[in-house]
Formats: sequence, structure tokens, C-alpha cells
Amino acid sequence: MKSTRYAFGRALALLCTFVFISFGFISCQTETEYETEYVYVYQISDENILTGEWKSSYGEIYKISATALSNSYTSNGKTYNTYAGDSLVVRYTNKAQTAGYIYIKYTRAMNPDYTYSETAPDAGKWYALSFKNLTSSSVSISGAYKTGGKTSAETLEGALEEFSVENGYFDSYSECVKH
Repeated sequence: MKSTRYAFGRALALLCTFVFISFGFISCQTETEYETEYVYVYQISDENILTGEWKSSYGEIYKISATALSNSYTSNGKTYNTYAGDSLVVRYTNKAQTAGYIYIKYTRAMNPDYTYSETAPDAGKWYALSFKNLTSSSVSISGAYKTGGKTSAETLEGALEEFSVENGYFDSYSECVKH
């Protein structure tokens, strides 16, 4: 009787070891088969370090709130409104959250005659800005632009895919300080 229990216990231990090892191989295989890169975008809150009025030495002004972003510039004492958008979301590209992209849905965009209006062809479509070196008092900002590139995307997903440094956008950054 003792040897039967010993044999049964040994068989059970071998079976458990086999099952444990099998699940280990299966779970490793499953992980590598289904690797996916996730892109997380977040709503901007009024407490976010990005919110506020940012000015460059060249007269550019970026006003960022939890709900809207506008761009303008000052020349010869006069302010010119350029593009604006709402539905803001941010995608950070580092853990410190000092670099990333801001995506907006245009509410005012450029017309073919280089004026800006709420009825421009890109109004209602998505655009992106890149930022880096973010601190509480300074940031480097660039709007999406490349020769022959797109000026907007139909969807947020399209903007996430198109507008990136890797795709050749964001060559020139403005050094801005918070006011």
C-alpha cells in the first residue's frame, strides 16, 4: 500500500511538473506572438504643466488650455491669429513627460490664399504639435510641417500615424517661455 501511494504521489508530481513547464512554454510563446505597441493619449487638464501662454522671441504665441490651443504671432505691435483647435490630447514620448505631441482638431486653419478662418479646408480635421525640453517655465514647440507632407488628418488615429519626427515632420522648434 505504501508503494502504491509513493508511485501515485510520484506520478502526480511528474504530471504537475509537466503541466507547469507546458504552461510556461505556452505563455512565453503567446507573449511573443501578440506583441503590440500601444499608444496612449491623455486629456490635458488645467493643472498640466503644458497649459498657459507660451511666447517665443520671434513673436509666436501658443495659448494652451485644457480645452483649446491657439497660435498667433506678433509683428510690428500687431497680433495675427493663425490656427486654433480643440479636442486636445497629449501623447508623451518619455517617462519624464518632458516631450511628446499635442493633437488638436482644427477650429481655425489656413485657407488656400494663406489667410486663416473657421471655414478653411482643414477645419474639423486633426493636426499635431511636437514639444520637448518641457519645464515649468520653458518649452520647445514645433507645428507639424514637411515639404510635400500633409497639413491635417481626417481622424485622430490618422494624425497619430502621420505626424511624427520619424516621418520627417517637426524640423524646426521655437524656444518658448511661459508668461
